[in-house]
Parts: sequence; C-alpha cells; structure tokens
Amino acid sequence: MTDMRKKYFFFDIDGTLAPDGTLCVPESTVRCLRALRDAGHFTALATGRLQADAALFAMKYGFDALVADGGHSAAIGGKLLFMDSLPVADCAALADRLDAAGIPWAVNAANETVRLTRDGRFTAAAGDSYFITRIVPDLDIHAQKTIYKLFIACMREREAEIDFGGLPTVRFTPHCMFIEPTDKAHGIRRLMDALGAPVEDVVVFGDGTNDLKMFDPAWLSIAMGNARPILKEAADYVTDACDKDGIWNACRHFGWI
Repeated sequence: MTDMRKKYFFFDIDGTLAPDGTLCVPESTVRCLRALRDAGHFTALATGRLQADAALFAMKYGFDALVADGGHSAAIGGKLLFMDSLPVADCAALADRLDAAGIPWAVNAANETVRLTRDGRFTAAAGDSYFITRIVPDLDIHAQKTIYKLFIACMREREAEIDFGGLPTVRFTPHCMFIEPTDKAHGIRRLMDALGAPVEDVVVFGDGTNDLKMFDPAWLSIAMGNARPILKEAADYVTDACDKDGIWNACRHFGWI
C-alpha cells in the first residue's frame, strides 16, 4: 500500500516512541523518523508531558514541532504557539477537598519540571521522581495564576472517594495520579491551523487511554501493539509493540517510507 501525499505525523512518547519509563527510542524508530523526514513528511510529538519536558525530548530526537500538555500547548521551530492553563479555580477547589480528606497533593504552576507542595507527605506517599518536588509551607494554590498539572498521592482504591469536579485525570503510578489535559486532538488541530495544512493528512500513533481523544475520525489513528485494549478498538490500524519495530512496520505497511 502506498500513499505519496505529505503526511503530518504526531507521536505520543511514553509507550509509543519509547517503552514506558525508558525515554530510549528503539533504533528502528530512529531510522523510521529519519526516513519520514527525508521523504518530505512532517513529524511532531503529541504528549501529555509538560512543554518544557517534552521540548528536551524533541531536541534529542530531531522533532521541530510538538503538541504537549495533553493538547494545551504547541510549539514549532522553538516558538511556543500557545500554552493554556487548567482552570485554576477548579484545581484549587479540588485541592481544598483533598486537604479535607487528608490526601496529599502537589502543583505544577510554571513551565518547568518542578512541583510545589506544603510538606513532606506528598513525596512520602507518591514515591516518584518525575518532577523535582519543592516544599513551600505557606503555599496558597488559590493564588496561582496558572496551573498545568495537579499531582495527587492516592492509590486507585481511593479514587472513588474523590470529587474531581470534572477535571481530567490520568493514573501515573499505583501511588500517584495527575490532573492534566487529555485532549491532544485539540492541540493537533490548532497546530495544523497554524501550518495551514489539512487535518485529513494527519496520522497519530498512541498507546494509552490519554490518547483516546487523539484518535479522531478526521484522520488516521494507529495503536501500538502494546496499547490499551480500548485504544486498539478505537484505532484504524494496530501495529506491533513499540519495542518490536511497531512504528517502522506501520510506516512500511502504508508506504510512507
């Protein structure tokens, strides 16, 4: 199968470009990205990671464009096109409810991989080092002008106790979950508008439940072989696992390389 039209590829990072927890892209995927670019295609990231965090990965692997923050930010050529906050009032109200329930939390309020919390309880309960955690005893979440992520230290069995107020949630580890945007399609559409390119030429690759909204019927959606079953059901095509040449094999299948 061959399609010679220019395509606009958007790749999730964790579990798609790189096996979960590694940030190490397989050699076949590196070759595939190079071949796509040599063939004149556009390649970009589409990730839930914070923009500053995703930008480091983009630089390492030659991506000139990225949609990050789960669709709430986009950048191209090193220029930030937009970066939207979560609703601050809703996040602050959730933090108040967490305080009342004795559930530790931390907040990321700037485009840097730093989260703020009032004491050591969050780090003790969450037990992860994804962001640098700084203790600010007099932290007032209501005074924040922007909030990009809210981290909640709780096991899955406690989720039913929490009123999230309609905010989007992502389970990160058994001990920690995030409040973060999960509409990557929104960011993709805004980036495509900025490029003046047709959305029907978009191709997305993903593996997690936070990729569900990215699997938009307006374009082609490809699930990795290691993807969650619900995402495979929503996909137009399912390839092999990310560490089994999945991206290379899919691009060969469709004749893009």
